[in-house]
Amino acid sequence: MNSRIINQYSTIHALMSGVFDGMFTVSEISQGGSFGIGYLHALAGEMIALDDTFFEIQGVGNVRRFCDHEQLPFAQLTYFNPNEQFPVSNINKKSLYSELSTQVNIDNIFAAIKIEGNFKNIWFRRMNYQEKPFIEAVTEQSEETLHDICGVMVGFWTPDIFHGVSVAGFHIHFIDETRTNGGHVLDFELHNGLLSYELKQDINIHLPDNSEYLNADLKINNLDDVIKKSEG
Repeated sequence: MNSRIINQYSTIHALMSGVFDGMFTVSEISQGGSFGIGYLHALAGEMIALDDTFFEIQGVGNVRRFCDHEQLPFAQLTYFNPNEQFPVSNINKKSLYSELSTQVNIDNIFAAIKIEGNFKNIWFRRMNYQEKPFIEAVTEQSEETLHDICGVMVGFWTPDIFHGVSVAGFHIHFIDETRTNGGHVLDFELHNGLLSYELKQDINIHLPDNSEYLNADLKINNLDDVIKKSEG
């Protein structure tokens, strides 16, 4: 088990070009880690992996555990053994970079992060099942804001120099403490909590081998705009 590695299944280009049918089983991607995020088949929701459990957060808001045979089109997984953890308070998504940078320089390296705590507000989205290219799919989503809620955020930091390999900046998913609600984090306000991080020196990209991926046109001229629209 090598915790320095992020295992990424498929690519951002493929996902945003419309290649989002499930191609990797949960059993397969779980070999790459027990901590991470991903998307459901046909973008029908979000995935969050935490404490060796893979949760499916459906577009309609239902949360359940994945079965090993179910398939996903995209995921990022790792084994999480934090370098450090420290208390944080009164931060949001915009200030998260500054908060983490006071502890370690993350400009040129990947990082896995986890924030557990009491959130004043958390604004997230869940994709809905659809059959259109990603740029159109991002308009077909459920957004929700929760107030005064406890839970955990899981995700990754990708430095700007690796934009395109992954999503530059923070890509984070949330699930509440009762494991009944969550989604892709657009923004948040944290009362207080605990921030843990682990620096990651390597990223392994596992490409699909089916005809849909091999024959797909993955050229996106406005990739930056598409990512900004989808990530919030």
